[in-house]
Amino acid sequence: MIVAERKKFEEISEMLKGCGKVLLIGCGTCVKVCFAGGDKEVALLASQLKIAAKKAGRKLKVTEATVERQCEQEFVDEVAALVADHDAVVSMACGAGVQLLAERFTGRVVLPAVNTTHLGVLQEQGVFTEKCL
Repeated sequence: MIVAERKKFEEISEMLKGCGKVLLIGCGTCVKVCFAGGDKEVALLASQLKIAAKKAGRKLKVTEATVERQCEQEFVDEVAALVADHDAVVSMACGAGVQLLAERFTGRVVLPAVNTTHLGVLQEQGVFTEKCL
């Protein structure tokens, strides 16, 4: 399984400076299991971004979506229609998901909100044994 962790909020927020409409896309497989990019993490990041924008006095539209796997075209098809209406797409998947979105949606800014850390085996909920970098 691919193990990942969400980037620090400040880093994500900095990447999104100047964006008015953001599409957050989570992944429902590996990063969901390691609590880095599933539907709950998408909702949390969306809330944080909206609160920060409001505090800064700027408008920000955040759309939330999660697909089963960002590393497979057929699942990305489910959110393809949403992309055109946004300034940036933020992937909450591993590097494979980010790359697939960037290749698929050329001409659109695709940004990673998650750092892939390693391949691992789940020992117990939230605990992974590293098997490969």
